[in-house]
Amino acid sequence: MKKISYSLRIGIIGNREQLKEIFLESLANSAIKSNLSDDYSEFLIVFKQIPVKIKIYLHENLENLIYDFENIQKLDVIILSLDLNKPDSLSIISKLLIEEFNETFSFQGLSILVGMNIEHIFSKTPSKKFKISRFQLEKTTKDLNFIYCFEIFNKNRDVNEIYNTILNDFIIRFQYSSPELFDTAKEYGKRLLS
Repeated sequence: MKKISYSLRIGIIGNREQLKEIFLESLANSAIKSNLSDDYSEFLIVFKQIPVKIKIYLHENLENLIYDFENIQKLDVIILSLDLNKPDSLSIISKLLIEEFNETFSFQGLSILVGMNIEHIFSKTPSKKFKISRFQLEKTTKDLNFIYCFEIFNKNRDVNEIYNTILNDFIIRFQYSSPELFDTAKEYGKRLLS
């Protein structure tokens, strides 16, 4: 049996410690195999019977991701996160830097802006007031020419929704670009799940 799996590389930008708990914990819980390191984290999951190897690179800002891109070599998804309770996090986002990143590295993958209610995620008594509105988040997504916009209030539910959206998109691409490999990968996925 051929061990065919789909590979996915994701770059996530934001506070590394918060991102580890929010984005990596969810994958680690559903992974068949996982490998966490300082440079990147790697997970093998089965999604809709397709084995997917996910490599995640966490960086504090886009400049660090650009600096490390020689080691990364390719990204399929970029997730830019910001804290909804910090209005200055919108001003840190540089459209010019994102355009330069897209052009320099010929980035053609999925781009996602994620607003996180950090107080709500990590605190038992979150404040009801948000400094960045849903409207501002959606407007920034359009201004940056990003494809998706999400908000995270519930760590498990909302992060799973983000991963499901990403994985559904790439599974469909895989199925139509390589039907034979897709079927072989599906057989391997069934074997992994049994």
